[in-house]
Amino acid sequence: MKAILLTASRMFVLLMACGLAACGGDDGTEMASQPAVMARIEGSVIYRERMLLPPGFEVEVQLQDISKADAMAAVLDAVLLTPGGAPPYRFAIEYDPAEINPRMRYALRATISDGDRLLFTSTDYIDPFKGNPVEILVHRVPEPVRRDGPSLEGVTWILQTLEGQPAPVGAEGKSVDIQFAVPELQAGGFSGCNRYTGGYGREGVAEQGSPLKFGPLAGTMMACVDGAELEHRYLQLLGRVTAFQLDGNTLSLLAGPEVVATFKAP
Repeated sequence: MKAILLTASRMFVLLMACGLAACGGDDGTEMASQPAVMARIEGSVIYRERMLLPPGFEVEVQLQDISKADAMAAVLDAVLLTPGGAPPYRFAIEYDPAEINPRMRYALRATISDGDRLLFTSTDYIDPFKGNPVEILVHRVPEPVRRDGPSLEGVTWILQTLEGQPAPVGAEGKSVDIQFAVPELQAGGFSGCNRYTGGYGREGVAEQGSPLKFGPLAGTMMACVDGAELEHRYLQLLGRVTAFQLDGNTLSLLAGPEVVATFKAP
């Protein structure tokens, strides 16, 4: 009887050990293979102007990290649509909640473009996490206006010099450029590898020239063999700009008294 009890005890311990090992293995497998649970932002992009857009126009909505005031906004995710027809244009963006830091600031930004030409852009802060559905109102970007000579706004300015040296070209041999649009006070263009956009202001007092200050910049996230270093230098330089000067078809950007970049109008 004693031997039987001893054997049963040993069997009980052995079964318990196997059970614990099996459970531990299951937990490890589940943790390793468990996919990320994605969250979803749904909404629509609208505009109020009574107009038809050209065939093939594109609607882009980006989820951006805008926490750093002196740096380019980081794009966490984006969706690009070619919906056709009239608004509203429905969209959905999926993101990983584990990538969202509650100490950071996030926003939704929408644009409507016809090729390289920006037609509409959002100008208000849109909280991506206020609840579905989200409605984003975009405003029309005015067509260029030319008078006796080019003004700051409404012109595509082509980069000529950067910090006193002739400006190199970017990816695919394209030149860096910048455009300013009113009344939205949005600037953007090609930065050497990606397209960029952001706000700007003309208030305040400048040491020389007329006041000009760029806000946070956002851009596409393409990787380029050529143009990446140029893009990094150029975007950092825009963060230093305090003023501008116009002399005929030449635009100069200044940091204090120093001319840090010059552009030409075509």
